[in-house]
Amino acid sequence: MKKLHFALIGAGKHGTRWVGVIRKYAFLDAIVDPKITSTLLEDVLKDKNIDAVLIATPHDSLASITLQALEAGKHVLCEKPGAIKSIQIKKNIALAEKMGLVYKIGYNYRFHDGFIKARDLWEKGVIGNLLFIRAVHGFGGRKGYGKEWRISKEAGGGHLRDQGVHLIDMAKSFMGKIDKVQGFRADTYWESDTEDNAFVLLKSGNVIASIHSSLTQWKRKHTFEIYGTRGYLIVEGLGMRYGKPEKLIVGKHTEDPDVVKEEVIKCDHIADHSLELELKKFISDVRKGRSARSPLDAYETLKIVEEVYRKNKI
Repeated sequence: MKKLHFALIGAGKHGTRWVGVIRKYAFLDAIVDPKITSTLLEDVLKDKNIDAVLIATPHDSLASITLQALEAGKHVLCEKPGAIKSIQIKKNIALAEKMGLVYKIGYNYRFHDGFIKARDLWEKGVIGNLLFIRAVHGFGGRKGYGKEWRISKEAGGGHLRDQGVHLIDMAKSFMGKIDKVQGFRADTYWESDTEDNAFVLLKSGNVIASIHSSLTQWKRKHTFEIYGTRGYLIVEGLGMRYGKPEKLIVGKHTEDPDVVKEEVIKCDHIADHSLELELKKFISDVRKGRSARSPLDAYETLKIVEEVYRKNKI
């Protein structure tokens, strides 16, 4: 089957990871990034040979570039969170539907081996009915991180929009519709105009998720715990940077409160494999002419972030 032709918009720290991934499964015809190329976005969008664009720019330009790409008739795979404001995603969803194009917002944690295996076991009923979710994800930030675009209110939208959305998205994927949102944020170290720590509680029926996303977690940490009536699933680590190897812990509840039967399942620890799976799914959707659910999920995730910020008067 003929390979698709892509353009990569944004080749920063994360965007450069996409270069090898795209070339493995498609043609990479152009890279648009003022720091490394002189290629103009307008010229790329006029190129009829390019089928799709992958957008990996700072958050404040994700939605506007998506809009331009869809108007130009290109399929779009956009990095999370997809926009600064949820209403921008809603507008782009409507345009993609009108144009008959595939529009996907990428949350690559869903494609990490630990989460794939956890979801498979959960769907098979291994841990029974869902009781609660507890997640912690954080790192310490680089020197001068408080001045970087990711933590800027205008360019990045805040740490919860940058990293915390991964945990919110993943919790929602297990819980379903969220009925109630509570949250707190604090700028205690980096002295930016947003937050370096965010604590969020999500409620769906009687199921509650507790989420902590941090920029003052001095030792990198990622743990996502899913507790059910028959046991639990814990995804620890995330690729090579948050504990190696990434692993899934499967716990079985027993009648003895002091005894739990545990099994540790080793997982693929190469982070770019999640990008490969994400891209393959996107390409498959394009070839089948199938729309993606992910923009609506991303819209709902950003609505939750906005609710936390509203209650914190940001």
